[in-house]
Amino acid sequence: MNNLEKYLDQVIEQKPVVYEPPAESPPPPQEPPTVNLLASVRKRWYIALAVTVVICAVALPAIWLLVEPQYLVQGAVKVRPVVPAVLTGGADPGDIGTYSDFVNTQAMLLMNNSNTLHAIADDLAGRNLPFLSGTPQTRIQKLVAPLLPPKRNLSPESLLREAISKRQITASALARTELIAVSMRSYNIDEARTIVDTFLRSYEAKSRVDADQVENQNLMSLERQRDELLKRIMDQRQRIRALAENYGTTVLAPRQEMELGIQTRLLTDLTQLESERIAAEATISLLEKTEKVELSPEQLVSLRREYVNSDPMVTELSKSIVAMERDLITLNSLMPGHPNLAQRQTALEMFKKRLDDKRQELEQEYDSGLERRLKEAAQQRLTAARLQLAQIQTRYDRVREVVDRQDTQTKEVGRTNLEIQDHQFQVQVDQELYDTMCRRIKILEMEQQRPPRVELAYLAERTETYDRRVQLATAAVFGALACGFGLAFLRDKMDKTLQTPEDVTRHLHLPIVGTTTSSHTVKPALFAEQIAGDYQTIRANLGLLHDGGIPRRLVVSSAGTREGKTTFAVNLATSLAKSGKKVLLIDGDLRKPDVEHMLNVPKGSGYLQDVLLGGDSSSLIYVLPSSGLHVLAANPRHTADPYELLTSATAVEQIERLGREYDHVIIDSPPVLAFPDALVWAKLADAVVLVGFAGQTRAPELQEARERFVRGRTRVLGAVLSNVPVDQSLYRHAYTYRGRSPAAGRKARKLLLTSQPPQERGDTA
Repeated sequence: MNNLEKYLDQVIEQKPVVYEPPAESPPPPQEPPTVNLLASVRKRWYIALAVTVVICAVALPAIWLLVEPQYLVQGAVKVRPVVPAVLTGGADPGDIGTYSDFVNTQAMLLMNNSNTLHAIADDLAGRNLPFLSGTPQTRIQKLVAPLLPPKRNLSPESLLREAISKRQITASALARTELIAVSMRSYNIDEARTIVDTFLRSYEAKSRVDADQVENQNLMSLERQRDELLKRIMDQRQRIRALAENYGTTVLAPRQEMELGIQTRLLTDLTQLESERIAAEATISLLEKTEKVELSPEQLVSLRREYVNSDPMVTELSKSIVAMERDLITLNSLMPGHPNLAQRQTALEMFKKRLDDKRQELEQEYDSGLERRLKEAAQQRLTAARLQLAQIQTRYDRVREVVDRQDTQTKEVGRTNLEIQDHQFQVQVDQELYDTMCRRIKILEMEQQRPPRVELAYLAERTETYDRRVQLATAAVFGALACGFGLAFLRDKMDKTLQTPEDVTRHLHLPIVGTTTSSHTVKPALFAEQIAGDYQTIRANLGLLHDGGIPRRLVVSSAGTREGKTTFAVNLATSLAKSGKKVLLIDGDLRKPDVEHMLNVPKGSGYLQDVLLGGDSSSLIYVLPSSGLHVLAANPRHTADPYELLTSATAVEQIERLGREYDHVIIDSPPVLAFPDALVWAKLADAVVLVGFAGQTRAPELQEARERFVRGRTRVLGAVLSNVPVDQSLYRHAYTYRGRSPAAGRKARKLLLTSQPPQERGDTA
């Protein structure tokens, strides 16, 4: 990074972590972890959010779709206490003794009278109501219906009686009014309205029929005939509309004239095509008798000239002659008497002679094949005439087909026009009869001036709504939150992935050498100082954890792959080198070396395998110009067995010699759980540092890696947890303690400390 070098040698403000005794001593007793629900939920907030969203996404639509609101629908009829007489105008109480007893009795009869219920059931039977079919009415009932035994088949009248007995349908007199109200509780408001309206209308109709049966029978007969007549009129109009639908109007006389005009024009076109066909047949007959095309002398000369001029060589020679003549004119005007003028003039004459020879050759060639071409031209004209005749015939057939279709369409328009006129006449006759019957019905209605005792007060309307979906949805949201929090807590307790430095000390009983901060949790302007401080803290802790300072030979390893091991080794070695130490970085991963590519080491600079086989290390080690770090990369194409190479006596001697020549040797080894190479490297070094990746490395795997080193009697100094958030880093708050330079606001997102300084890269910043 460009801004890291100035932070590498600052004094470390943090205190190093307290380290544990050597690996051979038993680990200190650990306190049982305390249960912190909020901390677990905060760490696994995405699980809580996902569970809450999933449960709400399932529960809320299910509640909203399955739990239906229940409605109370109510309608009423009006029962008059007295009826004024038409002739005398006096009050006629009829058969009513006590009005309150009368309306209560009528309400009971409305709910229990067999004739009334039978009439209502008959009226509702043809409307295909789910209530009268015995099928489940709510969505929940439909879901559980397959699990319950089938309900016995009941008649519509029995279903109405059952609903009345359950007080789903009720009728009662409203106090201090003239109204009898019919109410129904239902999940289907339209169905409830239909049933209540049917109750009201049936009761009203029955009352009127009982009051004046004779007049009503006559009136009903007339109304029935009127309705039938109206239906017949509507049917006739529907037929007229259906006949006129294809034409958009019922007046088809202009359309018929237009169709006749189109047919006339088509016949004219057909006659014209017939004339063209006869002319084409005559032309073909004439061409069949002609063997070749007769041309005039002017046409022959013109065709010969076109043939000669179309030759590519003639075209090129003509262009060359024109160019040479232009050059001669230019040269003669600029330098008269130039010796090259004669040579160019000679060349021009030769080109002209060559052009004349070629023209004569082409003219002879044209004359020799003229007879053949004239015959071919005659044949081509005959072919073209036949093709034209075929096209004319095709057009003739097409127009003939259109003429036939147009003739059929013209006849269809005429027949439709006549049929529409017949239906219009019938509609006119029926309309006159319908008007007569309507007038007769009005007369009968005028005669029945006596107002009915029972009449409809108002149709069924919704009066109350019982909707529990809001309460259930609220309960579902809180339940989803509880499930999300619980699952996040359980997931946090079962998760063995290392997230914080405290997880390392709690699960592995290893001291924390240091942490490296994730670039996603630090502002870009402060990341350079933060990562430099991280490695200063690591250097200080390594010196305190090892007797006598930082180990001279240090192995960096990890439990698995892609855990930041190589990046840490490179950055640690670079940090030590920039502090003035002579440091050698060895790429000890002979199976999958990455240091050469990461540090852009030139190809052929020398490889670790050559040194382990006894080669001279001074000529094989590459020195990074920016930091002075010595790098010994590994050859990825070396085919020898890494384990056999590392366990050889020569390898041991070479590593011992390198340890004496350098202040520190940092060895990047392969993952210890994957290959035994890391254990061999640990035997050749003084100590080992394990690297873990926050959110990826699992505690059991890192614990097993440590145990393997311990069984091999290798000292494990501690662990480094990389990619931790800045608020959990061992180096935090320091970048806010000191003032920042103007250059601190630049973006610096790289994770390596090996970038070129600004002066070397030409950076003027």
